[in-house]
Order: sequence, then structure tokens, then C-alpha cells
Amino acid sequence: MEAQAHILVITFFFFLVLHWLAKYYYKPKTTLSHKLPPGPKKLPLIGNLHQLALAGSLPHHALRDLAYKYGPLMHLQLGQISSVVVSSPKMAKEIMKTHDVAFVQRPQFLSAEILTYGQKDIAFAPYGNYWRQMKKICVSELLSAKRVQSFSHIREDETAKFIESIRTSAGSPINLTSKIYSLISSSVSRAACGNKYKEQDEFVSSIQKLIAAGGGFELDDLFPSMKLNFITGRKAKLEKLFMQVDKILENIVKEHQEKRVRAPEGTIQIEEEDLVDVLLRIQQSDTLEIKITTTSIKAMILHSCIHTSNGWENYCCRSDNKDPIY
Repeated sequence: MEAQAHILVITFFFFLVLHWLAKYYYKPKTTLSHKLPPGPKKLPLIGNLHQLALAGSLPHHALRDLAYKYGPLMHLQLGQISSVVVSSPKMAKEIMKTHDVAFVQRPQFLSAEILTYGQKDIAFAPYGNYWRQMKKICVSELLSAKRVQSFSHIREDETAKFIESIRTSAGSPINLTSKIYSLISSSVSRAACGNKYKEQDEFVSSIQKLIAAGGGFELDDLFPSMKLNFITGRKAKLEKLFMQVDKILENIVKEHQEKRVRAPEGTIQIEEEDLVDVLLRIQQSDTLEIKITTTSIKAMILHSCIHTSNGWENYCCRSDNKDPIY
């Protein structure tokens, strides 16, 4: 029995390698492959992954060194993913401003598909009428100067708690990264969902776990055609965490809907609205080209909490280390 098991394992990996080789060597050639930027030579199957792996926990250093050699626009093959790396302000402007429509589509990642309710947020929604409408709502309603200013009392309150927690720990070592994350996450979740709501601590904790589980590249992202989820178990883990967050978001939206039903018309001032209130108000308006669903609202709130918390945590930690921020 043991010998048979070994034969089965060897046979499985033999056909796995054959499949990879067939994908690599017998893919149809297109004219686009001749227009790719310069880049380092690729190895079979893994492409240029080894050059990033050799950098350990600092893959951006490897990208910097490669950019010195191949220029500010270079091509890397990351497993089955063909990637173009941009490493200069001039080239970034060309892609993000001058030719933004040509690069507007988003890559398909497992974590993005799950955490965005099937690409219903702004970051990963396909370019089209829905994306333009949600972007307009985000710019004019959710992130307007007036709206951001209306949340100043939340920022002041959470900052005071942050300073007090450091003061009470005087003389003892503290985990500044954890405290900064708590500050940002609490501020964002209160602005998005309201000053007081049930399960706030659980929600913030679940968001932190989602960011940790969904960040970075995994085998299933680099070799999507191989369907390696059964090996990594990442999909099941992400779906479990996502269901916990979705349940909380569903309760938050229902609480806000019930509040709007109970409140007399006109008693909820625009200045006092949180982001869920704003999206529910827009949902009930007759000015939308595409109707906003509850799923879209949950996707937008989750997007705000994940991306804002993660971005500002990195910003604050780098500032603390006196690294330049670009």
C-alpha cells in the first residue's frame, strides 16, 4: 500500500509538471508578445519569480535593482502572470493619466473576487457605467472636503484615546504598529458605520485578519490555471473570514435602514450622516443610471475599511522609521 501511495504521488506531480510545460511552451504566439518592454530572462514554469524570491522579505529591492538594469518600464513573468513594472514618475504618469483608459481593467485575483462581492467596489470593478457611477459617488459624496471635515470629531476622539493608551504605558515597551492600526481602523469604521454600533471590536479584528489573509501573492494567484486552492486552502480561509465580515455588514446596513424608517423625514442631517447613511440616501434617489444594491453598499464600505486602514498603517509606520513617503 505504501509503494502504491508513492507511485500515485509521483504520477500526480509528473502530470502536473507536464501540464505546466505544455502551458509554457505551447501557448499561441501573439503580436502583443513582441511589443513587451525589456526584462530579464525567464526560467521555465516560474518565469522571473526566482529573482524576487532571492530578495527574501524585500522584493521591492529586487525590483529596484532590475529597474536600474532594464529601465523604468520592464516586463516580468511571474508564474503564469505577465506583468509590466513601472518605476519612474514619468512612466507612471503615462500609464495612470495619459493612457489611463488602456490600463483601466483590473487583474483577476482570488482575494479580490471574494472580498469585493464579485468586483462590486471601485478598485476592482470592471471599467464601465457602474464603475464611473461609483467613482462619481465616491468623489462627490464620500470623499468630499465637507464630508471629510464632518468626521473631524471622530479623528480627534480616536487620536485622544491613542495618546492616552501610550501615556498609560509609559516605561513599558509598546507595539506601536498595533496601536496605529487600532487608531486608523477604529476611526475609519466609525466614519463608515457610525459612532456606536454593535460588534465594532469584532468588525475591526475581522478586517485585520482579512488584510493579512488576502494580501500578497500566493500560488493560486501566480498559477491561476492550475486551480491550486485545494493545496493552499486559502480560498476556504478567505471565504470563512469574509462570511464573518459580511454578517456584521449586513446587520449594520439593516440597523441604518431601520433608523431611516423610524426617523421623521428631514430629521437626519446630511452633516451627521456616516458613509452607510450616505449610500442609503443615494440608493433611494431617482437620479441613478444604475441602481445601487445592498451588496454594492457593503462592497463600498468594506473597500473603505480595508484600503484606508491598510494604506494609512503603512504610511504611519514608514513615517515613524523616517523613510521618505512618495
